[in-house]
Amino acid sequence: MTTRPLFFFVALLFSFLVPERTVSAPVNFWFEKANSLYEHQSYDSAAYFCEQILSAGLSNSAVYYNLGNSYFRLKKVGLALLAYERAHRLSPNDPEIVANIKFATSAIIDRIPAPEQTFFETALLRLHRLLSLNAQLWFLFFLLLSLAILFAASMYASQNARLWIVYLSCLLLLITGAVGTSAGMKIYNSERVEYAIVLSPSLDAKNEPNGAKVIFTVHEGTKFRVHKSVNDWSYVSLPTGLSGWVLSSSIGKI
Repeated sequence: MTTRPLFFFVALLFSFLVPERTVSAPVNFWFEKANSLYEHQSYDSAAYFCEQILSAGLSNSAVYYNLGNSYFRLKKVGLALLAYERAHRLSPNDPEIVANIKFATSAIIDRIPAPEQTFFETALLRLHRLLSLNAQLWFLFFLLLSLAILFAASMYASQNARLWIVYLSCLLLLITGAVGTSAGMKIYNSERVEYAIVLSPSLDAKNEPNGAKVIFTVHEGTKFRVHKSVNDWSYVSLPTGLSGWVLSSSIGKI
């Protein structure tokens, strides 16, 4: 597991990050307290103050990352992975978060293989993850601005120059389409696709809510997709395609 100082943001930075509605919360005190407790290996208390910061309304990947480190030290792999995954959702390109997710995942019982991908699918996935959503939206803005400038320039360019402008515009249109599709997928995944981590030592997936038939059994730290929730039950699926109903109280939604 990679480590870094529990809180590398200074207290002054927190005063800018915390929303106005939470200014009255003693975030700086919790910050200092959690830092001191973690250094003295009081990981349970450090986790408590991390949770207090998050409860105050501060959604920050660094806090989730440090919360995950505290839970991992407490051997609570499920809660650690949940915190790391939430940190990853906020900062998908942070290499330390990705490394800790892989390290913590190696400590869980279940080994569920991901679906095999072709070379082309793997290359597309890497390109999809290359830029964050925010970076892609800015990139799209400049691409569209460039296309508008090229369109305006074509009205005054010579016939030979206009041909080159058409070629360049076609290339930019292809790039715009690819980046736009990737950004659209990220927006859809963040708004419509939900994942969860198993928090209980073991969890049975039933054929229906309160059902008698067990479809599969997973253990703490396993990640799966949540399709829908009905009362106290959630319908989930594994990467292998197996699906069933589990108790919502035994999972933590990312």
